[in-house]
Amino acid sequence: MSQEHGSIEAFPESLELTDDDSVLQIAWDDGHTSRHRLDVLRAACSCAMCQGHHPSQSLNLKPEQFPGIRITDIAPVGRYAYHIVWSDGHDTGIYTLKMLREMESTA
Repeated sequence: MSQEHGSIEAFPESLELTDDDSVLQIAWDDGHTSRHRLDVLRAACSCAMCQGHHPSQSLNLKPEQFPGIRITDIAPVGRYAYHIVWSDGHDTGIYTLKMLREMESTA
């Protein structure tokens, strides 16, 4: 992988919804498995609509705001991120591999 996308060396081998479709489980090619609750992922959306263009504009989203949230579509963006479409209609966030790998798993 080119250095322009950061220092992620591992790459997802598989993505799977588990725990009654409330957790995104990622198996990485270095043997690591990460588990992300969907409500936490939705609250962590880094798009400008959710985070604002300046910290004062952030919506300060919390996982509690997204009970029962589901992924309706997920697609790779090059070899550095995933685009997720959420059941609440939100679809402007890009979740980088670096972000997904480094997020503390809460599931």
